[in-house]
Amino acid sequence: MFFPQKQFVIEILVLFFGLILTGIPHGAIDHLVAKKTADIKSNKFSLVNFIFRYTILMLIYGGVWWLAPGFSLILFILFTAFHFGVTDLHYFGKENKMISFLFGMNLTAWLLLSHQAELINWLYLILPNTDPIFVIINFLFKVNPIVFLFLAGLISFPKKSKRLDWVLFILLLILANQLGLIAGFAFYFSGWHGWQAFNDIKNYINAENTIIQLWKKAIPFTILSLVALLVVYAITPGSVWQNLGAPAVIILISLLTLPHMEVMEQVYHK
Repeated sequence: MFFPQKQFVIEILVLFFGLILTGIPHGAIDHLVAKKTADIKSNKFSLVNFIFRYTILMLIYGGVWWLAPGFSLILFILFTAFHFGVTDLHYFGKENKMISFLFGMNLTAWLLLSHQAELINWLYLILPNTDPIFVIINFLFKVNPIVFLFLAGLISFPKKSKRLDWVLFILLLILANQLGLIAGFAFYFSGWHGWQAFNDIKNYINAENTIIQLWKKAIPFTILSLVALLVVYAITPGSVWQNLGAPAVIILISLLTLPHMEVMEQVYHK
């Protein structure tokens, strides 16, 4: 086994509960965002067409994962960095897309590159060990992760009204870094990003509902996403089953990220 079993199981539980609480649900109300966008543009909205397009994007990206896992992982990191960056810098009052991407790359590097041994082990589970991404990662390991935290903090530093929030955000990133790779990522993704996204969606659709009520509306598509996870798990090569199918979770998150990011772009574009 690559990981001490008890620590690994705890990290998977943290990831699972994080996905259930905010990680998946904040994307499971994408149809409400899409409907609002259609209303703004005076377009017709069809839930069937929305689900069809969402599914097609996931299937296409799933096919790319099957054919070129290394390339797909790089795409996932780039998508994730951009999405995290846009969400966080929107909160801190900065809307520039290029700056958001630079922030997101430094944030993602901070969360991942501090855990060299764990990251390499995860890459071995997902990719062939001859994949060029190993060369890229080994090069990035030569950069001190503190540099990435400093750059992320510098880029996101806000105006006076949000500076206390910014300090708490930086402390959250430091805490996430002190956890294991998966638990730290889940802590940021669910504890900060998912919560901020829920707030942004609530403001965008002008919902009178509380976030708890919005979460309840996300239940049907959250369940559908979990079913999709089981499907991904079922077609994942048997060699990863000894690791509780965790790579399947990563692949599912990546499949959901692409269409979700496209939907959320309308929120931040507005």
